[in-house]
Amino acid sequence: MEKQDVLNELYALRAGLSAISQEYDKAQAIDCDCDKQLAICAEEFCQDLVCYDRRLVNENNKETKRRRLASDNGTNNKNGGVYFHGLEKLQDRYGYIHDIDKKIKDGEIKEDETVKPSGSWEKKKNENRLKGRKAFNRWLADDECDGFFEHVLQIADNEKYDVTYDNDVDKRIKNSKIRFIVFFSLAAVLAVILTVVLAGAFGSWNEGTADIITLIVLAIVFLILLGNGIANVCKFRKETALHGKAIAEAEDLCNTARKLIRDLPKNKQKTRAILKKKDEKIAPIKESCNDFYTALVKHFNPLLDERDWAHLDLVIFELETRRADNIKEALQLVDRELQTERIQQTIAQATEQICYEIRRGFTQLQTAIVQCTKAICLQLSSISSKLSTIGKQMSELTDAVNLGNALQAKANVTSAQLLSDVHDIRYYQ
Repeated sequence: MEKQDVLNELYALRAGLSAISQEYDKAQAIDCDCDKQLAICAEEFCQDLVCYDRRLVNENNKETKRRRLASDNGTNNKNGGVYFHGLEKLQDRYGYIHDIDKKIKDGEIKEDETVKPSGSWEKKKNENRLKGRKAFNRWLADDECDGFFEHVLQIADNEKYDVTYDNDVDKRIKNSKIRFIVFFSLAAVLAVILTVVLAGAFGSWNEGTADIITLIVLAIVFLILLGNGIANVCKFRKETALHGKAIAEAEDLCNTARKLIRDLPKNKQKTRAILKKKDEKIAPIKESCNDFYTALVKHFNPLLDERDWAHLDLVIFELETRRADNIKEALQLVDRELQTERIQQTIAQATEQICYEIRRGFTQLQTAIVQCTKAICLQLSSISSKLSTIGKQMSELTDAVNLGNALQAKANVTSAQLLSDVHDIRYYQ
């Protein structure tokens, strides 16, 4: 095969991978729309309540001796908590980072373009919280989340119990009540004494005698007792009102938690319906991409091994710049590049060169793509039993014009990234 023919074939392979990458973009758009619907659904169900921790450790309250949380939907750990494997899987999928503050402090997470300009990690942390929220929104379709909401109810119950039977608050209320009763009682007694003294004093009143001093002292003591009584009444009423308010708030939390548990099955059903609809849209895309990729492997594997497709840009670069005369020599040069620190610069140079060649020789490449498309369709005939009833996605993938457009659209994307997109759509979950 002539060198130019080899290059045409390699560009046709890149066009095929680009087409699959574009299908992956479509799947991502569907996925993104699904995430928006799930976010609305989750907000209507539990508002800002989110589970970020895949491990919940429950401690017995020494005073109330409440039961530990036990759930069949998670794996109980030795500390009496629950480990949520499904949540962990979703968090890893979205790239959520646990203990991000600690990892930043320990230097495990390096500064990137979201941190360097301002020197602040807030944007990075906010992005991380959003990833955790997206994972949680999907997790609401999993029966495993029952354990989390049972945990929320347990916390609310414990809080209500602690507030209702708070010995310190009860003691303060009781002491205030005792004090105002004592002060008012003493004030009442003193008022009687003061009345008697005044009645007797008017009969034998002499200015300058000790009677006036006695009256003043009794009046002052009476006012002090009355003032303390009133102060303790106010304190008693305030403590009682605050305690009642705290109990009411705790009761509201319990009611909210119980309502979440009651509404959880309905929300699961709604969430699962959204996910099912999304899967139904993506399934044909995934199936057609799998078939198309298999056809690409059958057609192009004899020319360039599938394991080297991630370095397709470098192979094309070595051939076009006359550094190599055939595939074998190009692969040898690629291996040398991979062993040096120049690889990133070389990949960028290769991608730039490919963009230029695609723009410059697109008409010639389009002809090669048409020929290769016919060959790929022949491969598909032996792969897909549904070729006679081929779907919209497969029609788009096997259309030469669409392949050419995909090649142009993905010209500035590296072959490694194309292979990453291909992998993601073929093994989409």
